[in-house]
Amino acid sequence: MSPRTLDLTSPDLQVSIDPGRGADILSLVHRRTGVDALFSTPWRERADAVRDGQRPSTYDPVAGWLEQYRGGWQTLCPNAGDPRSVHGAPVAFHGEASVVPWQVDEASTGSARLHVELFSVPVRIDRVIELRGPRLHLADTLTNLSGTALEFDYSSHPALGGPFLDGDCRLETGARRFTSDPERETVFDSGSEHRWPWAVTKSGERVDLRHIPPRGGSREVFGWLHDFTEHWASVTNLDLGLTVRLEWDGTHLPYAWLWQELNATQQFPWYGRARAMAMEPASMQTSGPDRRSALRLGPRAAIEIPLSINFEDRSA
Repeated sequence: MSPRTLDLTSPDLQVSIDPGRGADILSLVHRRTGVDALFSTPWRERADAVRDGQRPSTYDPVAGWLEQYRGGWQTLCPNAGDPRSVHGAPVAFHGEASVVPWQVDEASTGSARLHVELFSVPVRIDRVIELRGPRLHLADTLTNLSGTALEFDYSSHPALGGPFLDGDCRLETGARRFTSDPERETVFDSGSEHRWPWAVTKSGERVDLRHIPPRGGSREVFGWLHDFTEHWASVTNLDLGLTVRLEWDGTHLPYAWLWQELNATQQFPWYGRARAMAMEPASMQTSGPDRRSALRLGPRAAIEIPLSINFEDRSA
């Protein structure tokens, strides 16, 4: 890894973080198996080079973010998705927090404290990351530094991929419904709502969303999980006997975006080369006329957003 990374280690996990760009979590390795659960983009070498100072090929607000996207796990704030105005500020694709440097306040072998103060909105994020056995625990405290009430987006974006997503994989969740994104064409009708785990395609085929197509198959899914009994989602690789389970507090993050890019998109930027999926705890839906953020901060107020990823090793 680049010397710019902050590396945390426990007997169970090894984690690499880039404080210089969004505090990205670039890898999340289960040490017994050596499996990195996180996705790495097909253009990772180019993204690393741009991160190290090479001139980017584009300054387009979306393509530019994607060119420097290495995969891994980002925090999207104060905007998730396409560029938009947030309290009058023009905020780029996936938000300021995902691209600006974070300050490391304290670091040890298995934990770190970082913070960032945003320019687009008067918000400070204080982060604590701790490795607790096979669990990575992350807690963000968001503080409104102004006397103005704020409403903005917050989403945690851990993308799974690599060897972990190969083989026979299953998706489980505490959600009871899935809604396909209203503004994107996928195998499902735009804006259609489905009762988990079954979804109906445009052609009328019933699809069990728990089943993740194996390598060689393809599927694109984009929308949001909602109506949770408990806020969690997991992917199990049955061949490895390894589960990655994501848990979070649904108070401010009542949704989870569901993104699957399984060698399906043959145009820019994937060209059929990406096998990735993410369950993304979020304060808002992906798009549509009812898109609203549940995250609101009163004047000088602060809230904590905790979440964790846990490895369950059934083969040990």
